[in-house]
Amino acid sequence: MTLSIEAKHQPKSAPATLQKNAIRVDGRLTMSREALDFTSYSSDCLYGPYHLPLKDIVKVETCWGKGAGILPITHDGIQVTLGNGERYQFIVADPDAWIESLSA
Repeated sequence: MTLSIEAKHQPKSAPATLQKNAIRVDGRLTMSREALDFTSYSSDCLYGPYHLPLKDIVKVETCWGKGAGILPITHDGIQVTLGNGERYQFIVADPDAWIESLSA
């Protein structure tokens, strides 16, 4: 069965944790047909919101969620790499489904 272009990037939203070195920020990760967005639950957070256009994403892969920025504690992470080299790591439920959705 072949999916139409419209069906490839179905909207998706779930709780997620942004991981940046030793910093972790809880929020919501949302994928629309045009972008991947992360919004922190905290209104005074220094990290986010982030708006990553899908056209700028060149690679999506699994990564480790780390405690204190160095100790691997969960394999439920995804790393999103943009064409300009910027990398964003998120800890999410069902990372394989996110990777499949973002790679479609």
